[in-house]
Amino acid sequence: MSRTIKALSDSTLAEREHELIAAGEVLDLRFRDGRRALSLRAGKLFHLLVNIAGARAVEDVEHKVPIAQLNFSHLERDELVECVRDLVGTTVELRVKRDGKEEVMVDPLLFGVRRPAEMYEDAGNLVFRLSPTLRKVLEQSNHWAALSRKAVLAFESRFSLRLYEIVALRSGLERKTSEVFDLDDLRKRLGVEPKTFTRWQDFRRFVLDRALEEVNQLSGFTVTWEPVKRGRSFAAVRLSWEVQDAKGRAAAARELDSSSIGRRARREGTVENVVEAGFPPAGPISYGKWADIAREMLPRPTPDVDLVATRFRDFAAKKGIPLGRSNIERIFRIFCKEWKV
Repeated sequence: MSRTIKALSDSTLAEREHELIAAGEVLDLRFRDGRRALSLRAGKLFHLLVNIAGARAVEDVEHKVPIAQLNFSHLERDELVECVRDLVGTTVELRVKRDGKEEVMVDPLLFGVRRPAEMYEDAGNLVFRLSPTLRKVLEQSNHWAALSRKAVLAFESRFSLRLYEIVALRSGLERKTSEVFDLDDLRKRLGVEPKTFTRWQDFRRFVLDRALEEVNQLSGFTVTWEPVKRGRSFAAVRLSWEVQDAKGRAAAARELDSSSIGRRARREGTVENVVEAGFPPAGPISYGKWADIAREMLPRPTPDVDLVATRFRDFAAKKGIPLGRSNIERIFRIFCKEWKV
C-alpha cells in the first residue's frame, strides 16, 4: 500500500472531517496545451471524489456517493452535471513509473460516471470510476499533502486553488521554502489557458497577485513571489512560502468560519461588511468577480467582457430576469458558456 493510500485510509494520519488528502503527483499535474483547464468547482469536486474513494481509489471499481453529500456550494443540478463533465472531459498529463522508468501518461481524471437522468432535491447517487492512469498514480504515490477542506471549498479562484496545492505539497519537504518555476511551466500548473494573460503584467495582476492574496488570507500560509529575468524578458517566477504564526493561522480560521460575503473587501482592507449585490446594472465589468466568471466560462478567443455584460443585461431584460436574482451568477455562467457572436 502506498503512503498516499495509507493516508487516505488511516484516520490517525488524516482528520477526515477537516482535511483532504491529495497525491503529490496529482497536485503537480499539468494541463495539456490547448485544452481547457478544470473549472474551480470541478477542481473542488475532484478532491472530494478521491477522498470518498479512499483506500479503494486504486481499485478498478465503481464508487458511490449520495449527491446530497456533494452539495458543497449549493450547486444546482445543471452545475453539478457540468462539473462531472469537466472531470470526464479534461485531459491531463501525469507522471508514473513503469518498469523502473518514468513515463508521462495522458488521461482524463474520471473514467466513467453514472447519475440519475433527473435529479430533484439532491436525490440519488453519483457513481464514478477513477481513470486507469489516476489509479496507477495513486498506487505508486508516496508523497502526499493534507489540504484544508474548508480552504479548498472556500477559494473563489481556480488559480488560488492550484497555487495552494503547489505550496501545500512543498511545505512538507524539509528545508524547502522556495522554488523557481519557468513561466510556461507555472502557467500549466496553475491552469492558465493558452492565449490568455499572455503579457507578463496581465499574468501578474490577474493570476499571481489575486491567487496570492486569497491563499494568504485563507490557507494559513504566507506566499510571496519575485520575477526572474533572462536578459530583458521575464522568464521565471520564484515562489516562497512559510507557515503563518499562531495569530495568522487563527485569523485564517476565523475567516473560513465567516460568511464569504465581504471576504474580498476584508482582504483588501476596504470595508468590513458589504451587502451582497447582483449583477451590475450598468458600467464595465473589466475587473472583479464578474470579469473572472466571464473569462472562465466564455469560449476562446475570449470576447470583450464589457460587451458580454451589455448583451447579458439585454438578455435578462427580455426574459424578465432581475439582475439581483439569487441565482443570477448561475444564469450568467450559462449565458457565457453558450456565448455566440
